[in-house]
Formats: sequence, C-alpha cells, structure tokens
Amino acid sequence: MRVLMSFLYERRVIYGMYVIFWGLIALTFYLYELQFSPFWDSFLFTVFTLVVYSFVSYYRYFRKQKQLALLATKDLQLSSLIFLPRAETMTEKTYQEVLRLVLENKNQQQEVLQQKQKEILDDFGLWLHQIKTPVAALDLLIQSGQLDPRTMKNEVFKINDYLQMILNYMRQNLDQADLVFQQLAIDKIIKSVVKKYATFFSQKNLSLQLENLTGVVYSDQKWLVFILEQIIFNAIKYTENGVIRIFFTENQLTIEDSGIGIRAEDLPRVFEKGYTGMNGREQQRASGLGLYLSQQAAEKLGCRIYIESEVRKGTKVTIVFPTEIAAFE
Repeated sequence: MRVLMSFLYERRVIYGMYVIFWGLIALTFYLYELQFSPFWDSFLFTVFTLVVYSFVSYYRYFRKQKQLALLATKDLQLSSLIFLPRAETMTEKTYQEVLRLVLENKNQQQEVLQQKQKEILDDFGLWLHQIKTPVAALDLLIQSGQLDPRTMKNEVFKINDYLQMILNYMRQNLDQADLVFQQLAIDKIIKSVVKKYATFFSQKNLSLQLENLTGVVYSDQKWLVFILEQIIFNAIKYTENGVIRIFFTENQLTIEDSGIGIRAEDLPRVFEKGYTGMNGREQQRASGLGLYLSQQAAEKLGCRIYIESEVRKGTKVTIVFPTEIAAFE
C-alpha cells in the first residue's frame, strides 16, 4: 500500500491535469450546446488508456522500488551500481552519476585510510624497536645487580624521550591550528634543550660550545624544541669524546659535531621514514623516525633542514628559518 500511495503521489500532476483537461472539454461542449455522445466516447477511450498506462507504469515502479530496497540493505560499493534499475529519465541518470562519484570518493578515502593505518603500524614497529634498547639495558642492569642510579636514570630518561617522540608523532598530522607562532629567543631555546641532555654531555665527556646565539626567530616553540631535541640528541649519540658546537647566524642555526659522521650514500636518505643508514644498523640505536618527524615538523614551520657530513670527521646540521613573518599571519 505504501508503494502504491507513493506511486500515485509522484504522478499527481498527470492525473490532476487529466481531470482538468477533460473538465475544460466538458465545459466547452456545454457552452456550445454540443452533443455529449462523442465526448463520452473519447473520455472512455482515454480513461482506458490511462488505466493501462497506470498498471504498466506501476509494475515498473514497484519492481524498481524493490531493487532499490534490496540495495539499501547491503553495504553499497562501486560494483553494486550494476544492480541499479535502468535510469529512465535525465534526473535518474544524474542521480546515478552523483552516486557513482560519491562511491568512488568513498573508495579512495578507504584506501587512504587503510594505507595510513598500515603506515602507523609500521611506524610503531620502528618505534618499539628503538624503545626496547633502553628497556633491555635496564633489564640487564637489574639482572647483573649493578644498579648504578645514574645509568638507570639515563635509561629511564631515554624511555621518556621516546615516549615523547611517539606523542609528537601522533600529533604530526594535526593542521595549522596546532601551531602557535611567536618570536622566540634562540639562546633560551637552545639552553633549555641542552640543559635537558646535560647528564649525557658529562657522561660521555663531551664539550659544548655555544657561540653567537643572540637573535630571535619566528616559530612555534613546541615543534622547534622537538626538532632541536632530535638533532642534538643524535649529535650526542654519535659523538664520543668530542665537541658539539652550536651557533646562530642571521636566520640559520647550526649544530655541528665531531662524531662518526654519515656516509655519502646515506645522506640523501636520512629524512626518509624508517631509514637508519649504516650507523643505525651497526649500533642498533635508531628507528629512523627522529629525523623524519623533524623534517615534517620543519615543513610546518616553514623551515628547511640541511645536513652535511663526512665519515669520522663529524656532521653539521643547519636549520634555515623563514624570513617572511607575514606568510604565517
């Protein structure tokens, strides 16, 4: 009954115009005082035609609604479009084309989401590989009974640092609303990061040279600190009994170390996600996430990171800050 009422409602204009049409003809016959015999014959013929049309049209309408109701109970996919009723009007063709575009867009979004989920799982695998190093070191200290508080504190510090890294990774895909740009004094930012890693400097007998840090940059403090932490901690990890030099010139901040350096063939790929290079593979202390996330954050800040290195001579990382403040406002 619901389908029948819907059918009649959708064709109300046709039936309404039919009644009005024959009403006007009947009025014409009456005003001209014509015989109504041909009127009634014509009226009955058209009524018969209208009834036949209605039955045929209702059958096709009922079958189409049944097909659509069946499709509505399933998870509609792009391949399901072949089961759609044949479009009989331009409007129906347009609706089906719109539906096809919507389903194509849905498929593309699902593919992107699945790829993103796969990337997240892969990245978590890399991160777990990195965080298990200090966890294993703590376990070894406990088993050996050599519970040196300073060493244990350093390993706990690394674990906390890696947890902060994964938190920043989860925030990485946030839009520009996550950024708060402001003028930052370079010396204060550098000193806060260096202070965080002070225990590692003393533990590895590294000397630190801070030069010409007078100046300001326009950036987001949280993400800038994250970038500096990754770069400075890398310099500490791969430098033994050497020097780490940090200086600022115009809009460029440079962190230079005298560590083991990076092979020339590894340099073009240091910012790739998951790429650790020969140093990371040999020392088993890298996940390949730190520099990748730093590069992603730098792009948000409008910065560029350049790395120069030579094996057994050291590495120089330069952060170039944007000079156009208006671009962020």
